[in-house]
Amino acid sequence: MAKGRMAPKACAACRSQRKKCSDECLIAPHFPSDDMQRYSIVQKVYGFNNIVRMLKDVKPEQRGDAVNSLVYEARARMEDPVNGCARVVHELQKQIAELESQLAAKQEEIMNMHFASENLLSVDAGHVLCATSPQSEYSVCEEVDPMMLWEPLWAV
Repeated sequence: MAKGRMAPKACAACRSQRKKCSDECLIAPHFPSDDMQRYSIVQKVYGFNNIVRMLKDVKPEQRGDAVNSLVYEARARMEDPVNGCARVVHELQKQIAELESQLAAKQEEIMNMHFASENLLSVDAGHVLCATSPQSEYSVCEEVDPMMLWEPLWAV
């Protein structure tokens, strides 16, 4: 070996197989030898040949994301061998549905408050209070004593 040139450090896969790691090794950039646990989890779930095949099928610029996905899925599969990531996805979808429901309820509450504030004091010169429902095009009008508007609600 030439002076000053270091031998390539074996990746986690090559190290676990006790073989020399080549410069063309697909796994080396994503599974360094100092993180054997990360590789071993993915290898237990998918196997070495499947990892290499999947990395070959992915564009080089997307391989990092693919490896991160494999690691996440493998960890989920180790925790829950039956459902894996599907359990997490289902829980997140359930949370999204609950939050969307809460958002819709708050939006309706805001709309009702806005409607009430617009119609609370729509008194014209003839002392007529008109309320218009957002769901209806009709108005409900009645004669109102202007002084009644200033009385406290508990006095009514």
